[in-house]
Amino acid sequence: KGPVDSLHSLGPNSATAMAQTEPGVQLLNTDLGEDGAPTNAEVRSKQLRSNFWLMAFTFSINHATVTTPFVFASSVLLEEVGFVGNAILNFGTMLTSLFIAPYVCTSLGSKGGMLVGMSLYAVYVACSAVAASNCGETGLDKNGHSICKESSTVQWGTFVVGSIVGGLGAGILWLSEGAFFAATSEVLAEVENKPAPALTAELAGRFAIVYLVFEVLAKLGATGLSKAGMSFPAIFFVYAGLAVAAAVVFCFAKPVVSTKPGPTPSLCGKVTAAVSLWPDVKIWLLSFTNLTFGFAAAFMNGYINATFTSKQLGTGTVGTLASVTALVAAGGSFLFAMLPSKLVAVFLGSVCFFGIALICLIDRAGGIELEHWGWGLVLLYILQGLGRGVYESTNKGIFADFFPGPLSPGAFGNCMMQSTAAFTICFLLSGDFAAELVWVVLVLSSCTAPALGLAQLLKSRQSKE
Repeated sequence: KGPVDSLHSLGPNSATAMAQTEPGVQLLNTDLGEDGAPTNAEVRSKQLRSNFWLMAFTFSINHATVTTPFVFASSVLLEEVGFVGNAILNFGTMLTSLFIAPYVCTSLGSKGGMLVGMSLYAVYVACSAVAASNCGETGLDKNGHSICKESSTVQWGTFVVGSIVGGLGAGILWLSEGAFFAATSEVLAEVENKPAPALTAELAGRFAIVYLVFEVLAKLGATGLSKAGMSFPAIFFVYAGLAVAAAVVFCFAKPVVSTKPGPTPSLCGKVTAAVSLWPDVKIWLLSFTNLTFGFAAAFMNGYINATFTSKQLGTGTVGTLASVTALVAAGGSFLFAMLPSKLVAVFLGSVCFFGIALICLIDRAGGIELEHWGWGLVLLYILQGLGRGVYESTNKGIFADFFPGPLSPGAFGNCMMQSTAAFTICFLLSGDFAAELVWVVLVLSSCTAPALGLAQLLKSRQSKE
């Protein structure tokens, strides 16, 4: 028998049978309660929603601890070490999402895959702490802050290994979380007798709020602890402990089984679950939100921050405005989830990304002068936050709607691949090419909503055939 939380053809009847043959395991879409009596819909709904919140909080805490050393790597470590390590992590995530993560998720189930990803994330944070504490030579920057002036063999070795492990963890964790989310949405839609798209919109919005709030808290927490006198290696060790704690608590979550039928995949089928969807044009039509966000984020970080924000408001303000972006994204996720159509939400998000590109092109043409905007630059970060709100919430629901059941691991593998591919390309084009990314953002944002509309049309036609 396969893992009890795998996304195969386990409907309510087969789940009940497995729960009877394996009494030590309880599935949340079984028709039996703890005492063996039928469970009413209200109780099952509460169980599923509580389980979802447990997943959302533990995932968000675990992931927030990882984004902190990733963001601070280039400043805490020797810049070259941080640069290489982050490149390895991004590229590793892209490859893992395509080939390794689908196999892990379909073999261990969505919960098992998430536990593997969380554990690897904790290793990455611990390696970052060791690397940060093994600088060859330290010094002071112009503001009197301690910086790493020379690396050591230990720093190189631990951070490179940690980045490889982090790339594996990111690919596995995000894909498995997507499958867990899709299965929960499917089962909850049946239990509450609601349309599945309505549930994916609601749950995606709530998940994004939790995820983004913890991201902000983690970054502000690291900054606050640093100002209080704690060293970054010590901060990273604390965060590694939090990552482990989140993974341990997630062990108490119940596995959720998709009710969508599907054959048990072979070994080859598990490995190629993501690639096997490539002939389906819909997987590419859905890619524009991922690509637009990736290029827009790189444009903001590589061009706007360096050219305008840091020069007018100071380098320290960049982190503050990044927190503003995340908080706006959290609020936007809540609002977008309330819209009657995901297409409308995607259109509004793409308009925000388009607005960033348009403002910058008008500046180039001499119509406005961004170099004198000062705090008016916050408008760009608000637009970025609203666009990210769609990416973090509505986008997840769309992938779950288009590729439910056994298709979800491969679909979310492609989703992660598309995002990391954009980040990797931007990474390679950084520096002199950063300013030119504005054209890429302009074109991709213009195509996002029409591409989704076409994908919905194709899906509707295929369902009628």
